[in-house]
Amino acid sequence: MEIWVIVLIVIGAILLLAIIGLIPMALYTSKIAKRLFFNQWRRDDIDKYPRGCSDKDFDYHVDMFNQGMQFRKAHIASNKEISIMSGTTRLCGEYYDFGFDRTIIVMPGRMETALYGAYYVEPLLASGYNVLCPDPCGHGISDGIQTSLGKEEGNDVLRWAEFLVENFNQKTIGLFGICGGSTGAAYVFAKEHPAYLRFLICDSMFYSFYDMYKRHIIEEKKPVYPVVFQVLHYIKKYNHVSPYKVTPNKLVKKIHDPILFIGGELDKFATPKGIKKLYKMTPSKQKDILIIPNGRHSHLRYDGKELYDAKIKEFLATIKF
Repeated sequence: MEIWVIVLIVIGAILLLAIIGLIPMALYTSKIAKRLFFNQWRRDDIDKYPRGCSDKDFDYHVDMFNQGMQFRKAHIASNKEISIMSGTTRLCGEYYDFGFDRTIIVMPGRMETALYGAYYVEPLLASGYNVLCPDPCGHGISDGIQTSLGKEEGNDVLRWAEFLVENFNQKTIGLFGICGGSTGAAYVFAKEHPAYLRFLICDSMFYSFYDMYKRHIIEEKKPVYPVVFQVLHYIKKYNHVSPYKVTPNKLVKKIHDPILFIGGELDKFATPKGIKKLYKMTPSKQKDILIIPNGRHSHLRYDGKELYDAKIKEFLATIKF
């Protein structure tokens, strides 16, 4: 038998063994990926993602939530429970009507609800804005079972904005997104939108969904590959959105409206490097950025309240009416 035939047989045997070995591994990681997907990206139980503190394992998160509830209680007279229909989905929210003709809509990330948004109202009120804190689809007392990484959340917030203009005579609307809520806000401003939608604030905006979710899997000590690709496949299959298309590093390239990026030095998921890259990629001529020293993901105001509030007030003061 010639040498080249022997070499081909050996290579073929190695490839066959590799494929045989990959099949059980893929089946094993597929179970992990499916469990992660259904735990994190679908609401299969009405009691999942309720209004309340989303993570009681961390004292600082509980404290942040409790501070928001103290603010909410102090301003309960201005708080109205409102709802809309977005397609066939009923969405609910709390509207802090302070008597202004302009509103900022706080768009929370995954697992968070209208109550979470209460923590962010104070500097917005000080700048002369009413504030809407909605329950996203599949969260709180809103209907729905899934998140779409910002695509449908962006479409939902367009319905909210239209509702505020028509029913509360609002002249100006701004969006304030936190983590995944920032992607939804960017989705709105990356396409044609009504003139009354004027600006957006992005807190803890990750560079890309793939990059952020890979970091989450590492944090959870799960096998990164091929799990990350398997979860993204399930998101596309079941939630009907491409994680590779609805992603901040593609959306910000189309944003020309005023925008403020806020990141944190210690953010493991929306890294300061990623935030700075997004800032540079954004073509808007009216943009600003703040990196909070020792700031952690989605806790940036808590970790640097004075800097955070001052920058928001400074940015909002630049919006012309």
